[in-house]
Amino acid sequence: MSKLVVKCPKCTKGLKLRDRSKIGKKARCPKCSHVFVLTAPPEPDQEPDQGEDEVELKLASDVAPQPAPQPNAPAVGVAARWVPDNAPPLEQATPQPPVPQQPIPQQPVAPQAAQPQSAAGAFFETAAPGPVVVAPEDSGGVAHLKALKKKNAKRRNTAIIAGILTAAAVGGAVYFAQDHLEAAKLAEEEAAKPKVDEDLQAEKDRLRQNTEIAKASSPTTGGPIPMNCMPLGARVIVSIRPAELWKAGSRGEEVRFCLGPFGEWATAKLTELCQFEPAQIEHALIGIIPGQVGEPPLVAAVVRLVEPAKKSELLVKFGGERNQDHGYPMYVRDDLSFLIGADLKMIAIAPSGVAAEEMASTVQYANPQSDGIDALLPQTDAERHLTVIFEPQILMTHRDTIFPENVRQLIDKSIQELFHDDDIETVAWSMHFGQKKFHSELLMRNKTVIMEHSLQGQVLGRLKALPKTLLGMVEVMNPGVIGPRKVIGRFPAMAQVFAMSTTGGTGTRYAQLTTELPERAAPNLALGGLLAWDESTRTDFNTATKQVRPEDTGPKLPDLIADRLKKVIDVEFVRTPLQDAFAYIADECRCDHYIDGDALKLSAYTKNMTQDYVANCSGLDAIKFMVTRLINGQPNALCIVIQEDQKRFLLTTKPVAKATGLKYVEFE
Repeated sequence: MSKLVVKCPKCTKGLKLRDRSKIGKKARCPKCSHVFVLTAPPEPDQEPDQGEDEVELKLASDVAPQPAPQPNAPAVGVAARWVPDNAPPLEQATPQPPVPQQPIPQQPVAPQAAQPQSAAGAFFETAAPGPVVVAPEDSGGVAHLKALKKKNAKRRNTAIIAGILTAAAVGGAVYFAQDHLEAAKLAEEEAAKPKVDEDLQAEKDRLRQNTEIAKASSPTTGGPIPMNCMPLGARVIVSIRPAELWKAGSRGEEVRFCLGPFGEWATAKLTELCQFEPAQIEHALIGIIPGQVGEPPLVAAVVRLVEPAKKSELLVKFGGERNQDHGYPMYVRDDLSFLIGADLKMIAIAPSGVAAEEMASTVQYANPQSDGIDALLPQTDAERHLTVIFEPQILMTHRDTIFPENVRQLIDKSIQELFHDDDIETVAWSMHFGQKKFHSELLMRNKTVIMEHSLQGQVLGRLKALPKTLLGMVEVMNPGVIGPRKVIGRFPAMAQVFAMSTTGGTGTRYAQLTTELPERAAPNLALGGLLAWDESTRTDFNTATKQVRPEDTGPKLPDLIADRLKKVIDVEFVRTPLQDAFAYIADECRCDHYIDGDALKLSAYTKNMTQDYVANCSGLDAIKFMVTRLINGQPNALCIVIQEDQKRFLLTTKPVAKATGLKYVEFE
C-alpha cells in the first residue's frame, strides 16, 4: 500500500501515513504542534471539489429523463378538495361512451365567483358527478378535530398552570418547613447550652480588664526574662538586678537591710556564684536544676555586668582550658564550665556535670524549660528588681536539698497556705521597690482541673484569710524585746493591708494578683516577716498557751447603727470590688451589712464593680461617695437602708426600696 501524505493546514508540513485507518482521527503537527483532523488527500484523477450548487446540478443532470405528464391523466398524490358546482368538467384520460343521465332538477344557488380549477377537483367531479354542497369549516371531522385540539390545548395549559402552582406551593411549604425546622434546631441548641451566669460573666470581664490595667500601670517596661545560655532542666529560676538593689541609699538597700541575715546570705551566695560583687552585676539569672530526690541540685547562672570586663581578667578569674568543639568557645575546668559573650559583659556559668553543648548552642536561642515555665516567661519583666519562678510540687519534693533547715518550716507553711500543688502548676512572683510605690505581681499557671477565675478567687481568699492565721500565731508568741514585740504585733495588720490592696486578674491560662502599696510598705513587711519568722523558730505552737488579751476598756459602741457608721476610719480603695469595700466599712464600724444582689442586677449593677477612694473619713461618708458618684455617666441608683432591728445596713437600689416600702438614707 502506498504511503499517504497529509499536509498540516497551518504550516503545510507533510505527514506520512502508513495506514489509511488513521484518516478521520486527530493528530499533532511535529513542527508547529497544531492539532487537526487527518483527511485523505485528493486522488490524482479526481477533479477539484466543487461548490454545493455545482454538485447538486451535476447530480441532477445524471438522472434519466422522465416522460412529460399527459394532459388527460389523473393527478395522483395530490390532496383532495371540494370543487364548486359550476366548475367546468375535467377531460377523461380515456374516452368513455356517453351515459344517458336523468335530468336532475337544479336548485337555485347563490352566485359564486369563478375559481380556477385543479386536477383534483376535476377528478372528484368526474368520479362523483352530481350536485356538490360546500360543507362549513366548523362541521364534520375538521370541526371535531379542531375542538379536540382546542380542548387538549386548554387542558395542557391548565395542567401547566396547575403544575406551576403546585410546585410553588410545595416549594413554599418546603421553604417554610425548612425555616421552621432551622429555627427549632437553633432554639433547641440554644436551650441545650448552659445558662450564662451574668454575675460570673461580669466577674470574668472584670478580671480580664484588671489584667490589662495592671499591665498599663506597671512600673517597668522591660521584655520577658531572657533564658539564653541557661541549661535544660531548671525548675527554680531567680531573676535579680543586684546593681540596683545594692545601690547605696536605694529602696532596695533598705529592704535588704530589713531582711537581716537573709540579705547577708544573698550577698555571699551571689558573689560566690558569679565571681563578681553585686554592685558590678546589672542582671543575674540563676537556675536551680534538681536531680534525684535527696541529692543536692545543680546551680547555673547567666551574669550580665554593668561594665565590660577585660578578657584576660576573666580568664584569670575563672581559669579552665579552651574548648571549641560545640561551635562556641568554652572554658572548662574540673568543677565548672563557662563562656564569655562577644561584648565581654555576659558570662554563663554551669557545673561541669552539665553538658557544655547546651550552653554553647543557646547563645542566640534559649533552651526550652518545662511547659509551665515557658508559658509564664512571656508575661514576666526582666526589669523587675526580683522575680522568682518555680513549680510548687518540685519545690516541696526537693525542699530538704534546696533550702537550709531553719527555713524549711517557713517554706512548708507558705506553700500550703497559698499555693496548693493540686491547683497550681507554676508560679512567677515579681517585686519592684520603687521610690514611690511597692509593686508586687503574682502569676499562677492553673492546672486543667481548675479555671483561671476560680484559681484567682481561691488564692485571693487564702491571702485574705492569712492575716487571721498570722494573728493566731502571733498571739502565742512572747518576744522578750519591746521593739520586735511591737513590730510582730503589727505584722498581721500589715498582711491585711497587703491583702486588701490586692486585685485579681486573669489571662490566657494564668491567674494574676497585683498589689500596689506605698514605698514604705516593702521594708515594713520585710522587717515584720523576718521578726515573726525568727520568733516562730523559738515558739512551740503545740504546747504554748495563748496570751490573755487585755479587756477592752475603750469607749462603748453606740447602740444605733447610724451612730456606728459615724466612726472615722482609714479608707484606701484601689480597684476594690464593691462587696469588699462595704465589708471593710462594716467591719471597721462594728456592724453587719447585707447586699441585695437581685436588686443590683435589675439596675445593671454587680457586686464586683470596682471602687477607687482614698480618705480618712467616717464610714457613712465613704458609703456616700460610693452611692452618689456617677456610674457610666448616669446618676447612681444605689442606696442604703439602715435596719436598726437587725443591727445592720442594707445596700440596695432606689427603685427596689420604693417598691418594697423601705426608707433609704437621703444624701445631700
